[in-house]
Amino acid sequence: MSGAARAAQVAALSEQARVAASRGVLFHAAVASAVGINVTDVTCLGLLDKNGPMSAGRLAEAVGLSRGGAITAAIDRLERAGFVRRRRADDDRRQVLVELRPDGSYQRLTATFAALGDAYRELIESYSDRQLAVLLDFTEKANAILDDQTRRLRG
Repeated sequence: MSGAARAAQVAALSEQARVAASRGVLFHAAVASAVGINVTDVTCLGLLDKNGPMSAGRLAEAVGLSRGGAITAAIDRLERAGFVRRRRADDDRRQVLVELRPDGSYQRLTATFAALGDAYRELIESYSDRQLAVLLDFTEKANAILDDQTRRLRG
């Protein structure tokens, strides 16, 4: 590939990454609206799904909210809507953990993501093993860059 063709592909890939990030934000906003919560709440639920039960402080740090009123308000909203519950930690009864309610409203949220997950799986399956290795490498490195830049912005 010539230098000009490579530069054009690099620019096109960079642009498509930007478009994907914007569309991801819009998709999460649409999901939030569909289930009657806000985008920050969707982010909290995603973190709880990935990490399991978390303290309010750890959840606040992960989502970028203040440890005081902002995270408490988010947890209160999610609890009232039936997505989460608070419970005492087994190993330290003084600590309160926030966890998903598998029998609750979270099932509605996972259903809204199911179609996207199915479409992504179908797309992913269309690539060869070698292509998948490249895509996985790129995605892992791009996510690490996003994590680093997010930490930098949060100070």
